[in-house]
Amino acid sequence: MTQNFLKKIRESKNIGQSELARLVGVSKQLICGFENGRSGISNEVLRKIAETLQIKPSQIIDGKSPHPFDQSGRDKLTKAMSMSFSFYADEFDKETLIKIATEIYVLMLDFEEMSLKHEDSDLEDFLKEKITIGLAAKCLLNSKD
Repeated sequence: MTQNFLKKIRESKNIGQSELARLVGVSKQLICGFENGRSGISNEVLRKIAETLQIKPSQIIDGKSPHPFDQSGRDKLTKAMSMSFSFYADEFDKETLIKIATEIYVLMLDFEEMSLKHEDSDLEDFLKEKITIGLAAKCLLNSKD
């Protein structure tokens, strides 16, 4: 089987294999086998997975974002970098700041997409979950001092 990007996409959306399988109506073994390249899936299942994850089926196969990196993308990334450095320049090294900016950029894209679909409450819940995870990670980092 060929490589696919389902695991990466699924994990980025904080969805487990069992949950995805349940939502799509297939077995966890099918999802696992497909992610690991041991088995294929039908076009119908691919379409259902993509629909469930709110992405295009081609993203699962080629891993390419539907968001072209045009001037708008560059502007968003510049804003994300500016936010990262202005908020955290004194706390983190350059590599970490770039990772933070990348996450801000992705959140901006998610926000834009959810706003188009009028799912503001979903985005707020999603961001609160991310904040909780981030604060927990920061506590762990600070406890090592």
